[in-house]
Amino acid sequence: MSRIEFDLDVLKPHVPSNYVVAQALEEIPGVLFVSIKTDEIDQKTTSVFITIKGTNELSLEAIKEKLETMNCALHSVDRVQIDKRT
Repeated sequence: MSRIEFDLDVLKPHVPSNYVVAQALEEIPGVLFVSIKTDEIDQKTTSVFITIKGTNELSLEAIKEKLETMNCALHSVDRVQIDKRT
């Protein structure tokens, strides 16, 4: 089974919190790990870096859809890593 990792640059409103976003992302099939680090906060939004690790069941489209349900915008996919070692 392959392992996949994404590093994402995301713009989100102050609400929901990083914790709530992480919990929602954790519900996506194939997700094994979620880390969110705040980069910058302005008056209405927060820029965050999100790292998601999972199995080959994990899809970028599912991540994007989940983020959109929370009014978050995926700015860029900064890194993708796929590891086929078992």
